[in-house]
Amino acid sequence: MNKVNLLELIKEVEEPWHRIDVCTINNSILRIAKIEGEFRWHTHQSKDECFLVLKGKIFIDTNKEGTIELNEMESYIVKKGTRHRSRADEPAWVLLIDPAKAKGK
Repeated sequence: MNKVNLLELIKEVEEPWHRIDVCTINNSILRIAKIEGEFRWHTHQSKDECFLVLKGKIFIDTNKEGTIELNEMESYIVKKGTRHRSRADEPAWVLLIDPAKAKGK
């Protein structure tokens, strides 16, 4: 694998909620996604979900901890079984860490 510049890669993700795979590390995939507006409420029963904000600001609403505000270079892990949604008032880009077998949400 060649050197990767995440801030350059975010330019490739133009559509809201679209994501691209950056690389696979052991059993995890690093993905960049653009967040704009609100995603639907959902729950992951078998995996945690990690958000790291690369550019912009997002909010993660949860049924357990309320709303978490994340600014650039801040991260948050939504534990499995937690009902949540991500949202952003302005376009924002995040790095997601997903299990390698997870192609969907």
